This record gives sequence, C-alpha cells and structure tokens, in this order.
Amino acid sequence: MNAPVALRVLMFPKQDPGNPFVRRFATCLECAGVTVDDFSYGRALRRRYDVLHVHWPDSHLVSASWWGSLVKHLRFSALIGLLRLRGTRIVWMVHNLSAHDQCHPLSRWLFPRWFPRACTHVIALTHHGLESARQRYPVLVRKPTAVVPHGHYRHEYPVAPSRADARRQLGLQPDPVTLLFFGNVRRYKNVPRLIEMFRRMPEQAVHLVIAGLPGHGITADELSSLCDGDERITLRPQFVADAEVPTYFGAADAIVLPFDSILNSGSVLLGLSFNRVVLAPRLGALPEIQELVGSQWLRLYDGPLTTEHLQEVCAAESLPSDSEVDLSAFDWNSTADRTLELYRDGATASDGTVVHARGEGASYEENRKQYSKT
Repeated sequence: MNAPVALRVLMFPKQDPGNPFVRRFATCLECAGVTVDDFSYGRALRRRYDVLHVHWPDSHLVSASWWGSLVKHLRFSALIGLLRLRGTRIVWMVHNLSAHDQCHPLSRWLFPRWFPRACTHVIALTHHGLESARQRYPVLVRKPTAVVPHGHYRHEYPVAPSRADARRQLGLQPDPVTLLFFGNVRRYKNVPRLIEMFRRMPEQAVHLVIAGLPGHGITADELSSLCDGDERITLRPQFVADAEVPTYFGAADAIVLPFDSILNSGSVLLGLSFNRVVLAPRLGALPEIQELVGSQWLRLYDGPLTTEHLQEVCAAESLPSDSEVDLSAFDWNSTADRTLELYRDGATASDGTVVHARGEGASYEENRKQYSKT
C-alpha cells in the first residue's frame, strides 16, 4: 500500500492562550504526521499549503470601524482567492454561527455574503451544528462536509487535587456544596443572572465560585457590585493559568454554564473532563452531547436559569460519587482521523486514486489508524 498524501496545513489560529482546544487540535494532527503551521499572511503568501484550516473566521474580521472592517474583509478574501487558485482547500470549522463579540455592522453584513461561498470544505463538531450551519448558510449544502467530535481535555491538565486540598488552596470553606462558573466572562454567558439566581437561594451551606477574565461589555466592577454582600460568592475576575485550572475544578461539586445562546461549548467538555456535573441550558448541540455522556453528568434545563435549577443540582443525591464520565465519543484519535479524511477529500494519492471523505454520516467511534505517527 502506497503512503498517503503528505499534508501541509496552515491553521488560523494554531495557538490561543485562552482556548486549549486549538492547541490540542493542532497537536493531534501533528501526531498523525501532518505539518501544521500557525497562520500569518506572510507565511500564506510564501509557502504552498494543502489546507487552510479556519477557526472562528468572523472573530478574526472584527473591527470597531467600517473602514477597518472593509479592509480586513478585502485582505482576507483576496488571500483566500489566491490560495484557491493554488489549489489550497479552505476548511471552515464551524464553532458558532455568528461572532459572540461585538463588531461593526458592516462586518456582520459582509461575512455571510462571501466567506461561506469561499470555503471549500466544512467541519462541524456535531450533527446539530452541521444542520444549523446549513440552515443559516444554505450554500454549505453543496460543500464536502464532516462531523468531527470536539475532543475532551483529559490529560491536557494535571490531575485535579482532592476537593479538600483544592478548597484549601483557594481559601474556600471545606463543607458547602460548591458551584463553579469557569471561563472568560462575556455577555452571552449570562453570569449576572447566575449571580442573581444564586443569591435568591436560602440555603447557607452552598458556595459559588466565578473564575475568569471579564470582557466584551462586562467589567470586574460590575460583577463585584452584583456579588456585594453575599459571602457565599467568591469572585476571581482574572485570567486563570493552566496550572491553576485543575484546582478550580477539583474544588467544585458542579459546573454551571448559564449561556443565553450557544452552539458548541468547550467549557462543557472541560467540566466533564474533570468528572464534574455540568448544568447548562438545552440549547444548540448540548442535547446531542448529553445523549453521549448521560443526563446524570450533563444536566440541561429549559428556559432561563432559575434558583430551582441551582437547588436541584446542589442536592446531595443528585451528585454522582467519585466516578468517571465516559468520554470515548470525544477521543482525539477519532478527531484526527475524521479531519484527515476531509482534508484528503478530492486529493490525489501517489497511486493516482482520488481520496474522498466519508461525510457526516459516520459515527464517533474510534477508527483504526491509517496514518503514520510521528
């Protein structure tokens, strides 16, 4: 059997200090023998790449002014046009349907009018995500597609300390049922409502920890004002270094993520990777994830978050014993395999045959490795 086509991938971006997914995703491809370079315009112009893999393209086009928006769109569309002339496949990994961050209305108007047409291949993290993307951007129906699972975060961080040790390190009381919101605090994550609903809880033996850097329309002072006077709330409005992540999750009994809009969520997978119950709304692809991990781990609620939802997840009988979430559906080997199949869709192998992706119908089970390892 001849060796598969060697692949050189330009990833947009390859590294993101605030999101371990992109780093882990690039690493799993490199372990499968792919050369992955971090995106820059100079690198894209100087070197020949088989694939431009784009995460969150709309967020890279954000600008506060119409002029800045226009320049960014023109520059990026011109580059993609050149890359397509060279035969580079433009792969859009659909993490969300629109940018969470505020941008100029011109940028929001321009994006759906050219980028979905310009990409050649599409990856969604779930079947729901793929169908939602096709409904929002009908042109994607004609593109080669694949559903690639969002990999888990096990082994990405050190083992979490025991609850007692973690709480001691964070200066928390050892006994209360502890809820954790973790991640960058943005408007769509609905943290003010979480604080309001938690403060209505009459129980005293409960605690809420909010850890993450505020931004995009919400400030540390605003959060502090909302928490003021309730000693059951610990606010850490700061960037949390990777070394500290296991301590926060080790201290928690459950993770609360009260999004008001969401398609996919790495935060959900992060909480599950630390074997913690996750409470989140029944939105986007989360019901699909719940089917794979079980409702005892991923608790979904309908409508806005209420005090009753928090009380239910705090109930001692609702919290599993120290057991492990089955995350085999989110194995990184499967992620690499499915991505490589799409990358090679239409590529010519050394024996002259054309390789095609299996498409979105295949399941998430781990496939045999067909690619050499480094």
